[in-house]
Amino acid sequence: MKDDIDRFGMPGYAAHTYGDAFADVYDEWYADLDDDDFVDTVLAALPGSAARVLDLGTGTGRLLERVAAARRAGGTPGDELTGVDSSEAMLALARRRDSLAAATLVHGDFSVALSDGPFDVVMAGYNTLFNLPDDDALSACLGLVAGVLGESGRFIVDCVMPPRDGGGDHVGVRTITASEVVLSVTRHDAEHRRITGQFVQFTESGGVRLRPWSVRYLSPERLDEIATAQGLALVARHGGHGDSTSRHVSTYARRS
Repeated sequence: MKDDIDRFGMPGYAAHTYGDAFADVYDEWYADLDDDDFVDTVLAALPGSAARVLDLGTGTGRLLERVAAARRAGGTPGDELTGVDSSEAMLALARRRDSLAAATLVHGDFSVALSDGPFDVVMAGYNTLFNLPDDDALSACLGLVAGVLGESGRFIVDCVMPPRDGGGDHVGVRTITASEVVLSVTRHDAEHRRITGQFVQFTESGGVRLRPWSVRYLSPERLDEIATAQGLALVARHGGHGDSTSRHVSTYARRS
């Protein structure tokens, strides 16, 4: 197996690193993440009866909770919800959500193994797929997804678009208050289509905290190629090239 720097672009980085580093601040820092369209797409793909849903990279359970709440409000209780994440720190927070008390929350790498299907919807929220370290891991993940989707099941992903300006290394300020400063330090490796970074958090009471992250990016067309090779077919997309958005929500089904 490739060493960490080859796989993730950062020495010492592993599959659980992002989740472990961000679990305690994730819901606060990303509370304003605009992904209502993604949740709406997931809900529209679910049947009117009780369904099976698998959330890849479920993290703190924020998306799975929103799906569960909307289904209950719509009069469709009884869904079987499963979430998988490589970070126990994230899953510990998901397990505290009362609405997910009956959900199955699995610690694992979703490019290595998935819970047994069939599922009506497999979903991967904002940028989750691009947290995987390389094309091999992405291909393996999509192959597993194709294997657990039901005949009419849908795989729905929310992905960032490739940098339009070529990216580049950058240092900036994310947050500044009377008691806290958070700096954002990023490095762009265009050859390997990867951006790595650190949020460097200084607090008056807690000193310095490093929060590393590593993300790859692919064009929608390249993602479609890999999906097709693994037995999936694109059935719908909004966003993408030529659109003003920096992301796309794409829906795949099993190829017949």
